[in-house]
Amino acid sequence: MEGILRALSVGHTTLDRYGDDLLPGGSAWYGARVLHALGARSTLVTAVGRDFGPHDDAFVGLDLHVTRSEHTTLFTNTYPDGRRVQLIETESAPLRGRSYSTHLDATFLAPVFGEVDLASWLAVARPRSRWIGVGCQGWLKQRGEPIPGRPGVFSVVPADWPPAPETLAGVDVACLSEEDVRGREALLDRITAAVPLVAFTLGRRGCLLLQGARETHVPAFSATEVDPTGAGDTFAAALLFGLARGREPVDAARLAAAAAAVIVEARGGEGISNLRPA
Repeated sequence: MEGILRALSVGHTTLDRYGDDLLPGGSAWYGARVLHALGARSTLVTAVGRDFGPHDDAFVGLDLHVTRSEHTTLFTNTYPDGRRVQLIETESAPLRGRSYSTHLDATFLAPVFGEVDLASWLAVARPRSRWIGVGCQGWLKQRGEPIPGRPGVFSVVPADWPPAPETLAGVDVACLSEEDVRGREALLDRITAAVPLVAFTLGRRGCLLLQGARETHVPAFSATEVDPTGAGDTFAAALLFGLARGREPVDAARLAAAAAAVIVEARGGEGISNLRPA
């Protein structure tokens, strides 16, 4: 397949707290930056607050449609015992569907906290996009209890997300992790029954590609892990890029696994600059 791919990513750009530092993040931001690094013309539809101003260089190279809201969605991620514990402080406004006249090779719908309405964005993107991928994690969590002694800080807990089969039928590839479905494994079966290709990531153990009754294991690449934040988002975006480039699912997943291995070797999105066009 010749030419430059045109890709769209939709979701909040976040600030992620690392001690005294704040770094850009968010599933759609990782997706847009990874798609750009791999060689796509990458558009990001997102929302941030006025507090994001010092980090605006995180958008360099992207075609940007940004809503400035009161706050940027702000998370703290820690990984005791290898499992992510997430806290949320502030949220940006939901993202409304908008029309596009441009042909798209790939669309990545990737909320961090339910800010993307799947049905309305599918109605926007489906007529214009050859491939539509979703990162499911942002629909699968919600605000929990306040953290004692930390005003305005809340836990993040699982949310019930029962997508209708007719809605999921508009999705070509869905990406989620074993962390996302822990304790609610029936959700994976529901998504697999409706979506032709599901990438079920297993951290250091790689991923399972689920295509109906067919299951294929794709191993992870060896990496010296510094920070796993963004690895799943990177995997999803790179998988979508490979599929839009005409690769078979297993080959696209190998590309995705290689990209994820690069990302975990640096803090936050600092490793994205190490990716090369594919």
